[in-house]
Amino acid sequence: MKSLQRILAGDRINFAVPAYPGETFSGVVARISHTLDQKTRTMPVEVDVINDSARLAPGMFPEVVWPARRLRPSLLVPPSAIAVTTERTFVVRIRNGAVEWIDVKRGVSMGDLTENDVVATRGTDELRAGTKVNVKESAPSR
Repeated sequence: MKSLQRILAGDRINFAVPAYPGETFSGVVARISHTLDQKTRTMPVEVDVINDSARLAPGMFPEVVWPARRLRPSLLVPPSAIAVTTERTFVVRIRNGAVEWIDVKRGVSMGDLTENDVVATRGTDELRAGTKVNVKESAPSR
């Protein structure tokens, strides 16, 4: 239900319709059902659109650019930094020269990683929590 809290009445939404390629239209979120369909992961939302030109017609299906809000900025790590075992998915953080395992989910951090944390570029369960390591900086990937 957390994602429902990020949809707010009054948000301006941009959208396009295939009938007018390259054009963008906009409207304002007027009503939110707050009823999430678990199977399709969809929820009805009504957007009020001023259509003075009458170019938009019933039955047109818009392609919506929905503004995404996050409580905190996303932190990205290379896929090789994510270690997966039968019990957990984690990244290896090095703090004060020692290894820590930080549980994560792809797409959403579940741990307490911060922007300046040092993360092993090759996550593995062979780097056990508490193991002392020497950090060697690697070149940033592109």
